[in-house]
Order: sequence, then structure tokens, then C-alpha cells
Amino acid sequence: MLIALKFIAAIALLAALHIAVMAVLGRWLGIAVRQVSLGFGPVLFSFGIFQLRALPFGGSVTFKDTRSEDTTDEAPAEHGRVDDAFDHQPRAVQVLLPLAGAASLAVVALLLHPGSALAGIGHGFAQIVAGGVSPLGTAQELIEGARAFATQQGFLPLLGMLAAKLAALNLLPLPAMNGGQALLALMKRDLHEDSSPWLQRLTEWGLWLCVALALSWAVGIGVFAVQVL
Repeated sequence: MLIALKFIAAIALLAALHIAVMAVLGRWLGIAVRQVSLGFGPVLFSFGIFQLRALPFGGSVTFKDTRSEDTTDEAPAEHGRVDDAFDHQPRAVQVLLPLAGAASLAVVALLLHPGSALAGIGHGFAQIVAGGVSPLGTAQELIEGARAFATQQGFLPLLGMLAAKLAALNLLPLPAMNGGQALLALMKRDLHEDSSPWLQRLTEWGLWLCVALALSWAVGIGVFAVQVL
């Protein structure tokens, strides 16, 4: 139980850092922030644009976007502006801002594990995919390895290890991840318009891959938890 709490605390802390860096950087660049959510699932607490949700295993930052908001003359003054909208920022901003969240995790990994952080991130890509493909095989071995690491090490080494793996996860070229968002910004011809039909289909397939990967890992973690209990 203590090991599970250490994992939950570390992931929640890294998720908070991840979304805070993106929100603060976005505001510094002059982009309006519509919502900052820590976690997933039902909302437990809400204050202004901030929401705390039930499952602290991630989060999101929603920026103003004219493709989904009313910016006509009839809209309120703050909504009628376009210069503070994410989709009206230069391509470099639309690419680098999502990557800033993943970069913050990489920095934590480098600070806490300077000798192995880059290798941990590199291995993380293969481990995430391999565990997703084999939730009852490879995923079980990886989860057991993480549990053994958490048992033998203190909280800060665990934080560094998870920071490297979460950096790798967020750099995956999938639409729900920072890497995928940056890639889509690079691939769009017109940053102010909706994606072309083929890019929309690619995004939809990518989202289904995200769901499949998440479900596969959920099965793997669930099976491991049942075996341990």
C-alpha cells in the first residue's frame, strides 16, 4: 500500500509540474488560458479556471482557440480578440509550447538522475509500446521492476525515474500527447483553420491508438495489482 501511495504522489506531483509549466509559459507568451485541470474523471474541486479531478494521473491545459470559440463581433470583448488565441500564434509557438511540458519532466529526470536520465527516456519509448502490446507479459515484468525500484529507493530517485518515463510517454507522436500535438502543428498548412480531411482522419486513428494503449496498460496494472493482493 505504501509503495502504491509513493507512485500516486510522485505521478501527481509530476503531472502538476507538467501542466503548470505549460499554463505559465502560455500566459507569458500572451495566450489566454481557459482551463487548467489536474487529473482525470469527476471534478472534486474547482476554483476559477483550475479544476482538481479524482484521478491524479495526468492533466490538461486548455488555451483559447478561435476554431472552437465565438470570435464574431457579437461575442464578448475578451472572446472577440484573436491575438491571444493559441491557433493565431506563430508555428514555432504552437510546436514548442506543448513540448515545454515534456521538457519540464526531462529536466526533473536530469536533475535527479543526471547519469541515466537520457537512457531512461530512450528506453521509456520502447517499454511503453512493448508493455501496451503485451499487458500480461512484458507489462508485468516492467511493473514488477518499477515496484522493486520503489521498494529499494527513496522518493526522489522514484520521482526521477518516473519523470523520465512520463517524459517519454508525453513525447510519443500521438494526438493526446505533447509530441503528437507538436507534430500536428508542424503538419498543418494553415494554422488558423481546421485540419485537412486526411489530417483529421490521422488524428482520429491516433486517438484510438491512445485509447487502446491506455486500456492495455490499465489491464496490465489491474492484473498485477490482483496478483500482488
